[in-house]
Amino acid sequence: MAIARERTGVLVVRVWLEDEDAPQLRARITSTRDVLVPETTEAVLVASEKEIIKTVRAWLRVFTASH
Repeated sequence: MAIARERTGVLVVRVWLEDEDAPQLRARITSTRDVLVPETTEAVLVASEKEIIKTVRAWLRVFTASH
């Protein structure tokens, strides 16, 4: 009897503000859809909160669709 392997994905969002005079939000998003597969995607964004959330939602859609 085969045992189903649980797939685990990881998404890390690191945010910071640059430029003290006119703070600009930046985010670095690093992710993998399966921790057992050595494939990492990385994106560095000059971003708004909306863009960060959009990126996270897109990753979740891909993760849940690729089962």
